[in-house]
Amino acid sequence: MKIIITEDQSNKLIGLQRRLKDIMRVASDMVDDADRFYGNLDFCRYYPKLKKYVDDVVYEIIQTYEHPSYDVDDIENFIYNHVGYENFVNILMDMYGEKIETFYNMKTKDC
Repeated sequence: MKIIITEDQSNKLIGLQRRLKDIMRVASDMVDDADRFYGNLDFCRYYPKLKKYVDDVVYEIIQTYEHPSYDVDDIENFIYNHVGYENFVNILMDMYGEKIETFYNMKTKDC
């Protein structure tokens, strides 16, 4: 099946892809620095389930996103309304799920 899109639609798609790539770069940095970021936080108390931890990772990505042309509300709107929260979590877990789960398991091994 052949799909034809306009130049305007193509430009919007490229813009969305670029924005998602920028957000994922921030996510990668956050996942890589998770030990420093969370420090000695009691994971057993604050994150009894992996889902709660992943929800917090998404929240922190939104809050720490630093890009001169976007503000926090814009990124939150992009994640929740353009990509969709569940889709964003799926993308995040596809890209960094192993690292996220390994870190979470390390922090909750004594629970």
